[in-house]
Amino acid sequence: MPKYQCHRKECNRIRSEFSIFLNRRRPPQYEGHAFCSDSCLQMHFEEELREKWRRLQKDSDPKIPRPKLGTILMQTAFITRDQLDEAIKLQNQTREGRIGEWLQRLGFVEEHQITEALAQQYGLPLINLHNSDANADAVRMIPGKVAKCSGLVPVGFDDSQTALQIAVTAPVNFHSQEAIRRMVRKGIVAYIGDESAIDKLLRKLYEPEDLDLSNVPTFRSLEDLTELGNEMIASAINNRAQDIRAELVQDFFWMRLDYPTQSHHHFFRYLPTPVQVRDLVEEKERTVRYGVGS
Repeated sequence: MPKYQCHRKECNRIRSEFSIFLNRRRPPQYEGHAFCSDSCLQMHFEEELREKWRRLQKDSDPKIPRPKLGTILMQTAFITRDQLDEAIKLQNQTREGRIGEWLQRLGFVEEHQITEALAQQYGLPLINLHNSDANADAVRMIPGKVAKCSGLVPVGFDDSQTALQIAVTAPVNFHSQEAIRRMVRKGIVAYIGDESAIDKLLRKLYEPEDLDLSNVPTFRSLEDLTELGNEMIASAINNRAQDIRAELVQDFFWMRLDYPTQSHHHFFRYLPTPVQVRDLVEEKERTVRYGVGS
C-alpha cells in the first residue's frame, strides 16, 4: 500500500492510503509537495513565507553593472552631450522620471530609439508589438494585476511550448520574472518592447477590472502577510484545493489555488510604512542615477 512522507523537515510522520481514506481527505499540496496534515502544511507555509520575506528584505542579489543609457545613446549618435546634460539637469531638479523619459519629452529621441538602447543595456532581444496580437493561452497564465505590476505582457510560447515569451519594459523586474517562472512552471523568454505598445496590449488583452489596482488588498508587514496567507490556506483546505503556490516579490504577493477544474489567483500589494517608503525612494534614486545616467 503506497505511503506518503510529510514534506515538512521537522515532521517524520508517514501516512498510508488507508489512513487518508479514513480521514476522507488529503491536505492540498504546496508547490507540488505532500503533507501529512493541515497543520504541517500551514507551518511549512509560514516558514517559507518568513524565509522569502527575509531574503527580500536583505536584497542579497548582486547588482549587475550595466552600461548607462545616456552613454549608449551617445555612442549610437542619437543624442549629443549637451542634450544629455540638459535631460540630467531636469531629472535632478524634479527628482522624478527616468533619463530616457526626459530625453523623449525634450524631443531628442523617439521611443523606439530608447527601446533599442534599453535592449543593449539589459542584453535582451527586441520585439515589435505594434499591430500585433498575443497567444490567448499565454495570457491566461498570468493575471492582469501581476502583469501590470511586473511591467510585462505575455505574448506566446517558444517552439517547444516549454517557455513563456513575455515583452517587458525597463527597468526590467527580474524578481517578477523568476516568480512567474516558478508559478507557471515554464521557462521565461524575455524581450524588450516599447512601453507604450506594452501598455496598449495590456489594455487590449485584459479587462479593465483585471488591471485595476485601486481595491487590491494590501499588507505592510510580514505579520499582515502571514495573516492574509493563512486565510487563503484555510480556504484552500476547506474547498479541497489540490495544490497551492505562492510567490512574494518586491511589490506584491501572489497566490494560486489549483482545484480540479480551475485555478483561483489571489493578489496582494505591498504598502510600505513611511519609513520604508523613504528607504525605497532613496534606493530608487540611487538605482536611477546609476542605471540610466550619463
